[in-house]
Amino acid sequence: MTKLMSRLIWPSMIAAVTVAGPAFAQAADESFVDANEEELSEAPGADTAITVIGSRRKDRSITDTSVAVDVIQPEAISTTGYTDLNDALRTLVPAFNVKRLQGNDGSSFVRPVTLRGSPPDHVLLLLNGKRRHRAAVVQIGTGHATTSGSQGQDFNVFPPIAFERLEVLRDGASAQYGSDAIAGVVNVVLKDDTSGGSVMAQAGKYYDVGGETYDVQGHLAFGLGETGYLNVSGQYTHQNKTFLGGKNVGAEALREMGVADVPVHTAGNGEPFYEAIKTVWNAGVGLGGDLEAYSFGNYLKSDSSVTFFYRQSMAAGGLPAHSTFRDSAFDNTPAYPETFDLRSIYPGGFTPEFAGETEDFSIVGGLRDDEGAFNWDVSARLGNNHIDYRIYNTINPSLGAASPTSFDPGGLTQREFQLEGDVSYGIPNGIFASDILVFGGASYRKETYEITAGEPASYEVGPLRDLPVGSNGFQGFSPDIAGSFTSDSFAFFAETDVDLTQAWNIGLAGRYEDYEQFGSNFSYKLASRFELSDLLAVRGSVSTGFRAPAAGQLFGTSQTSQINAQNQFILDAVLIPGSPAAQIFGSQPLIPETSFNMSAGIVVTGDSGFTTTLDFYQIDVDDRLLLTPPITTTAAQRGELAAIGFTNGASVEQVRFFQNRLDTRVRGFDLITTYGFDWGPAFETNVSLAVNYNEQKLRTDPTEFFGAGTITEFERGLPRWRGNLTLNNEFGDFQIMTRANYYGSWRRRNGNEFLEREPAVLFDAEITYTGLEVVDLSLGARNLFNKFPPDRGEGLKRVGLIYDNHSVFGVSGGFYYLNAKIDF
Repeated sequence: MTKLMSRLIWPSMIAAVTVAGPAFAQAADESFVDANEEELSEAPGADTAITVIGSRRKDRSITDTSVAVDVIQPEAISTTGYTDLNDALRTLVPAFNVKRLQGNDGSSFVRPVTLRGSPPDHVLLLLNGKRRHRAAVVQIGTGHATTSGSQGQDFNVFPPIAFERLEVLRDGASAQYGSDAIAGVVNVVLKDDTSGGSVMAQAGKYYDVGGETYDVQGHLAFGLGETGYLNVSGQYTHQNKTFLGGKNVGAEALREMGVADVPVHTAGNGEPFYEAIKTVWNAGVGLGGDLEAYSFGNYLKSDSSVTFFYRQSMAAGGLPAHSTFRDSAFDNTPAYPETFDLRSIYPGGFTPEFAGETEDFSIVGGLRDDEGAFNWDVSARLGNNHIDYRIYNTINPSLGAASPTSFDPGGLTQREFQLEGDVSYGIPNGIFASDILVFGGASYRKETYEITAGEPASYEVGPLRDLPVGSNGFQGFSPDIAGSFTSDSFAFFAETDVDLTQAWNIGLAGRYEDYEQFGSNFSYKLASRFELSDLLAVRGSVSTGFRAPAAGQLFGTSQTSQINAQNQFILDAVLIPGSPAAQIFGSQPLIPETSFNMSAGIVVTGDSGFTTTLDFYQIDVDDRLLLTPPITTTAAQRGELAAIGFTNGASVEQVRFFQNRLDTRVRGFDLITTYGFDWGPAFETNVSLAVNYNEQKLRTDPTEFFGAGTITEFERGLPRWRGNLTLNNEFGDFQIMTRANYYGSWRRRNGNEFLEREPAVLFDAEITYTGLEVVDLSLGARNLFNKFPPDRGEGLKRVGLIYDNHSVFGVSGGFYYLNAKIDF
């Protein structure tokens, strides 16, 4: 890696200086849209995009900061063709990635993101600079060692039309923003206009597999008196499922045999059904002098559903019947006087439908004075994320004919309350080139995690207790699992920032946190930037980080039906760490993760929007909190589970639990280059190149914790290379965007084997007509040439999985859309 970096940094610097020459000769046009840091700013100069993240100073631009920051404008989001912020960020920021994990339990509804190869709970989401609450879903079913077990925040809860801009800090920031900011921070800044508004509408579908999508967004701004503002935004989205055309040979054989009610779709690994209403508000009013009262927040209501794998009713096509259809030894006994045949309910088999209804709410209110040298801000925050699960078109076989076919398995809630206050002051002096900024504050945060029990039929053991127990596909939460669990923490933080000279800036931050369950931690950060010339600057940082286990990781548990390497359904249990059940398998109580981050980079800034930034990073995490690989239970262990009263203990065939067992390292770099060309009064081209290289290593011996397969999955399960090249062209009343998205090679675990995934390039295109007086019209396509991921072998093709359902770039092929936007 060191040799690779040295080979890349010098050619990049030389190329930057070489290209900068003609850039200086270009006259900067006032209408130039600077694409710096992923099509970032709407100003003529690259250094005019001001950011409030990464430093507490108010006058830092994206090229002035000591660490890597992207500032993304809403127009860049709309050109991706996505209304889901997860996918838009994946397209625009190569260091950011997210998969579509359809059919992976709760991960189907709250998708786990990664930044610089780090899991969702190492990436902190802010709204207007204030921490967001976590999602209630703990990522149990991601199928990947990097993200499995994480409990992060849901990025897909805001209407994009509400954004003034997005700020992505690609650097460790725990000392500044607290636990969870080990890899970076995403800050959503809301509009604060006093008049006007806009409406956007999109209609689209995938080329071959359905997935019709309709999306409408609106924004209105009002003035409140002479000094106030109120901005209200809303979004309605409706997306149908995609079905990828795979055929299950067993289902097809049953159909040929004339068996009734064989499901049409037996493998639902495409896009889920999704319907949502999202709202956001942002308000403030002057109270006299420089004092302002403010409030902002959001409300989301969504419903989503996915199709689980087919349960075959009888042997056919070379595939066996599913275990739910087998005969019971308790038929025609006092326990069950009749004979139960599930084929009387599902003669052609069944595919469980798993659904989640989510409510997400947050409100922040406070008072602040952010004018002049002395500033202060006092705020309170309440956030709540709740998901109710439903599963239907299924059965609890152990109940026999008395079983319902739809179930309420229970729900999950994450609730957070926070009080925070901070002050800052710019100390004038005659020694340094700027005032000395001194910033400090304190915070109290309380997290509550709730598990709501499902209806009894979703978890209880019926008289046919040798058949699968609970609602098949996703078993309900039983009363002994349900409950409310809390975690409290206090924090004190401080930061200082000063320009020692006109060319040299330095910043220092520290944070002390004390957690109820885990004790205290002190994190620090030192960052600096030195300007060698008007063209070239160097920057870097050193920091430590801290992440306490989330309440959902401490107390969350579940039982689900999983498919093992032999395509057999087995009962899988996630155990509470350190609980009596988990101790049977060697579990220990959890401890916090700690991190040490280093970054170093260069910034090349020319005229006409030319910039190049190259930032190297290393993230070391000690005591990494990971979900164990599945542990196959022995008969003796199942007996121990049953003896302590663990629900379905005698039937649990594999278990998992969270543990701090490994130390990890992430190394890589981000390269971003932008340049603008003027072809005449109405002809412009802006070019943006963004590249991320990222590799993961396990720094401690993993063999006692991970098998060889999981080690390879952890280290090579994501592409090491990501990149995109974007061209924005303006020709009179037409704007044309073209983008190439590159995904490097990676490895896909497939049972005990690995499938090599070759690099892939996907192309996006959009043309916009702005010549109409009141509306802009756009026609676009993402994945223009309809590229699908490769398959996972003949065995899974036989059951209908014709594409890799964990592909890094999606599974449903090309998507075309028509957008309309009205500003008023």
